[in-house]
Order: sequence, then C-alpha cells, then structure tokens
Amino acid sequence: MGQIETCTKSLIRAIQESEEYQEFCRIRDEVRKDPALRQRINEFRRHVFEVQNSREPLDMYQEMERIGRDYEDFRKEPGVEEFLASELRVCRIIQQITYEVTGAVDLDTETVVQGMSGL
Repeated sequence: MGQIETCTKSLIRAIQESEEYQEFCRIRDEVRKDPALRQRINEFRRHVFEVQNSREPLDMYQEMERIGRDYEDFRKEPGVEEFLASELRVCRIIQQITYEVTGAVDLDTETVVQGMSGL
C-alpha cells in the first residue's frame, strides 16, 4: 500500500498544481467574496445534482433543457459561467483519471452488471 499512497499523494499534488485547478481556485475565491452569488451558484449546482441523481424516471434531456431555460439569465451574471466552466474542467480531469483507473483494474464486474440488467 505504501507505493499506492505515495502515488496518490503525487496525483493529488499534480491536480492541485495544474493550471485548471489553480484557475478554479482563483475563480472560487472571487465567488466566495459574494455570499449571495455563492449561495445561488450552490443552489444551481444542487438542482443539477438532484436531477442527475434522481431515483424518479426522468427524461434527462428534457430536464437539462428545462434547467438551462430556468437558469439562463442567472448564468449570464458576471462570474457564474466562468465558475461553472472552470469547475467542469477540473471535474473532467478527475473523471478522466477515474475512467482510466477503473478501465485498467479488472474487478470482474461484468457478470454483476449483466445480472443487474434484469432489474
């Protein structure tokens, strides 16, 4: 486990030192100066999260279109789109890392996933 811990710490440091993460931190710190804006951004993020993780059967395309319409003016406010785009870039980096690790480590889950298709 020692090598994994060392590599994990190196990966974390690389993410934190990346241009994308540094830019996100700069924008995040600007947003933090305006508590009302920060609250509205967090409400938007929470709403998107709830739709994406709903247990109810939803037409995801339709729901995301609705969110886009409902928050269109909000996203035009200074700093909002910049924050969300910056956050998305960092999330995509983490997503790519996760994708590559899970793709390279065979946990023999195919049978489990196939068995769940009948649920």
